[in-house]
Amino acid sequence: MLLGTLMPVQMRAQVNPKPGFIITNHGDTIRGNIDFRTNERMAKQCEFWANGANEGKTYKPGDIEAFRFDNGGKFFVTRRLNVTGEPELYFAEFMVQGMMNLYCIAYDSKEYFFFERADGEMALLTNRLSIREVKDEMENLQEKREQYGKVKILLKDSWKAVEDMNQKELSRQKLVDVVRDYHHDVCTDGSTCMVYEYKEKADNPILHIKAFAGYAYYLLEKTENQKLEDENYPGSALEMGLGLELEFKRIMKGLCVELGVAYSPKTKSEHDVLVPGGREPSHTIYEMGRLIGTLGGVKCFGNGKWLPLVRGGGFYVSNFGNRETRYYMSKTMIDVEWDNSRHFGVYLGGGVQTALGKHYARLHADLYKAIGKSDSNMMKCGVTAEFVL
Repeated sequence: MLLGTLMPVQMRAQVNPKPGFIITNHGDTIRGNIDFRTNERMAKQCEFWANGANEGKTYKPGDIEAFRFDNGGKFFVTRRLNVTGEPELYFAEFMVQGMMNLYCIAYDSKEYFFFERADGEMALLTNRLSIREVKDEMENLQEKREQYGKVKILLKDSWKAVEDMNQKELSRQKLVDVVRDYHHDVCTDGSTCMVYEYKEKADNPILHIKAFAGYAYYLLEKTENQKLEDENYPGSALEMGLGLELEFKRIMKGLCVELGVAYSPKTKSEHDVLVPGGREPSHTIYEMGRLIGTLGGVKCFGNGKWLPLVRGGGFYVSNFGNRETRYYMSKTMIDVEWDNSRHFGVYLGGGVQTALGKHYARLHADLYKAIGKSDSNMMKCGVTAEFVL
């Protein structure tokens, strides 16, 4: 039966491996790497690669007794608990062990905290992570009042623990403190409860800072004073900038949300056009600098030294120092300057990423196109190099 529930997983399937160990149903401890994913995913399965093994295995609740990450990390144990109306086996996060045990199961965008007294009595506290409708919110408040009452009854032997439960909002750490206070008040043999440290930072996205530089060629561009529909001012520009990225390893490997600001020094684009009845083409020079803000996503694929990536999102451009000068038959016909002009659009691109120690570098090519009600017809393509800390 056990072999039927263990599924071989190739090493390349690792998404966010962290060192840790499993405890078998026979009490043996096996060290290796565990895929550190969302709490909801880990409540259903443990993807484990034993040290020295070429293949991994996916364990379901009941296949093993427990698994834990190193350095005081999260600890999950097999428990049969009632989350959906019928008791089922889960890998429950073991938060506190003592005269009162505290477990947590993440399921369907909710957190279910189970308080288990030493005599086996239990109470449940549900934390809904999202509320979509007012009706749901009212039902949630009623449910929470009932659950708080049952938890307080379970904690009645500790006045301090009951008082702590009177707070309006209880974080995970506050719940740990409640259970710990109960143990200190109730325990008569002087033993201490075991708190399996909850490291909140491990749940958070990873923040990266990056610097980038690139070359852009503007396929389509126009000026504020453009009179003819076929006028176009192609040109090139250098860009440099800084940005931030949030990496969501526990949700999807290689997924980042990016925010960047680029500066492009003042550049010059030129255009020649022969108007009907003209003796020779008029020559127009368009000068401007740019500030470009971007907000989008980056996704890398695969494993290894070099990873392909795609990126896309929206951008906002502010052109500054605008000046248009037009000459016809050696005479200056137009020489005008104006304030900032702005437009927005979307971008899409692809490239590669490679690791440089704990950091990484990227090279990607992108296409930007203005959209919306903006008068700009701007379109550019470019190549950008990034260094991400």
